[in-house]
Amino acid sequence: MISLSISRRQISLSPTLQAIAKASASRRGLQLRFQQQLSQCLVDYRSLEALELHEDVLRWCVWQYSEQVVFDPLEELNIWFTYRGGHFLAPGYPPLFYSRSENHSVSPSKTAVASIGEGVSGFLAQQLYRCRKLARPIQDYPDIVMNATDSGAIYLVESKASTGSPEALQRTIDEEVIRLASYASACSELNTRPIRGLLVATACLGTNEYQAYLTEILL
Repeated sequence: MISLSISRRQISLSPTLQAIAKASASRRGLQLRFQQQLSQCLVDYRSLEALELHEDVLRWCVWQYSEQVVFDPLEELNIWFTYRGGHFLAPGYPPLFYSRSENHSVSPSKTAVASIGEGVSGFLAQQLYRCRKLARPIQDYPDIVMNATDSGAIYLVESKASTGSPEALQRTIDEEVIRLASYASACSELNTRPIRGLLVATACLGTNEYQAYLTEILL
């Protein structure tokens, strides 16, 4: 069983800020202006009650929402945390690195980590927002398009995931919020139903411990 801690925040964009967001997609000057004004709308996260996520449920969500086919991402992640804990190293010996021209650190499978993040995103969209999948774009933006059965709103779901520090993930979130807010604002004119942006960033802290940061963009 995986312990899934959740922190959530909402950002409301005024009509003026939405207009700037749409225009910022093609104008560099407006991008900086939009970034500055959006930073003033950011609020602190609010912690929700943690959820227990069964591994089999997460595997099903990965199968439903992952962009790439991954054999067993949970086992991939388990091997990474086991290796990072030093269990595969002989006592007294450092890790073996071959000589190379560039310095690259050892990292987990990025495909496995991304697929887990996408699975968590789909699970939370279902669990917290009562959404169902409409489309899973491949090599396009955003990661998932979903429909809220209660309100009828269209959710544009973008996923980020990392096994690094939550602080580094926070910086990625702030950059991605700008992109998603701009994209959702542009899409709001293409559908009569309400459009929402939902950014789900998952920090994999251990084999059975995840932290999810949710940012909902309201137009």
